[in-house]
Amino acid sequence: MTKDSLYNIKKISKLLLIMEILFWGLYFAVYYYLTSIQEQEFSSKFQFAKPQYFGFIALVIPLFFLYIYSLSRKNRLNSLLSPSSNGIKKQATFLNSVIQFFLIRSVLVFTILALAQPIYGKKKVNGIQRSMELVICLDISNSMNTCDIDQTSRLEIAKRGLNAFISKLSGEKIGLCLFAGDALVQLPLTTDYNAAKLFIDDLSTNYLSKQGTNIPGALETSMEMFTKDEIAQAIFIITDGENHEGGDQDIYNEIKDKKIQVCVLGIGTERGGEIPIEASFPESGSMLNKNGSAIISQMNPKFIQDIAAKTDGLALVTDAAYPDLQDILTQINQMKRTKSRTLTFEIKDSVYEVPLYFALTCLLLWYFLPSLKIKW
Repeated sequence: MTKDSLYNIKKISKLLLIMEILFWGLYFAVYYYLTSIQEQEFSSKFQFAKPQYFGFIALVIPLFFLYIYSLSRKNRLNSLLSPSSNGIKKQATFLNSVIQFFLIRSVLVFTILALAQPIYGKKKVNGIQRSMELVICLDISNSMNTCDIDQTSRLEIAKRGLNAFISKLSGEKIGLCLFAGDALVQLPLTTDYNAAKLFIDDLSTNYLSKQGTNIPGALETSMEMFTKDEIAQAIFIITDGENHEGGDQDIYNEIKDKKIQVCVLGIGTERGGEIPIEASFPESGSMLNKNGSAIISQMNPKFIQDIAAKTDGLALVTDAAYPDLQDILTQINQMKRTKSRTLTFEIKDSVYEVPLYFALTCLLLWYFLPSLKIKW
């Protein structure tokens, strides 16, 4: 067995250490120069989205010792082979050994750089925005305290349905308008669904003193809540259909002209029920009319259908304790698909492909290196 057939471990180790020190010293010097001294513009453009992956660079150290150990092991195997067995000996060249480590180390480093997702500059991309603005108009007149469904007030049932409905929304801006004889904005348009649920849970019929069911006033207030953005807009009215309508009737034509979708949900039963004086204490008695008889509040499905017809909208009625609002969700999703807009966004430009290409190139070179007849 000749000495030339063995790896010179000491010489290879020294050269690899010197190369590593020179490489990383040059790397940090150039990086410091570019980011801190001369090129402030470069520093602002060049970043890493996930710099935490740089911690894996430390794997170069165990890789170095593992490579030296593999060379030592090959030396021991070579020493056991007969002079005619040269299957391993032909790899025992100094230059090949150094290049092999450099390549496999480069595969590791470039892979880590790709995982860190280098970013240089920005690029413009086009995207389609499918969203909408939805105003929920909730009737809080005294008749909504009627407990004609499962011994639960219509208002509480409406709140149940709304909370479930809001939980299924995805990206829509929602607002809350309360109405009885008057209308007021309780929550401006927002995507904070948790805040919307908190406002809804806190509602009662005491928010408005003027009684009635002023649908036109509610619609007018709702329209004032919309922005001027060219996206889909809808109004979701929840009422018991007690017909005490007032306000400007021209609002219906304006809604149709602006192509605002209206969905009307009627809650209650046609047999109706008495209106309690105190919503939280039904035992306190019922509201009386001028003749001293208990006032019976009945849900009026024809009124619900008339409102929907005036606005070319959708009408639904329910006497369920837990309303299913899937039809309204379907209507909203259809509107989002039919009315969208193209927006131009400026996003950071990821160039992770560059180090990834280098890693693949080094891997291929490392794989085919043993077939190259390089000797030194």
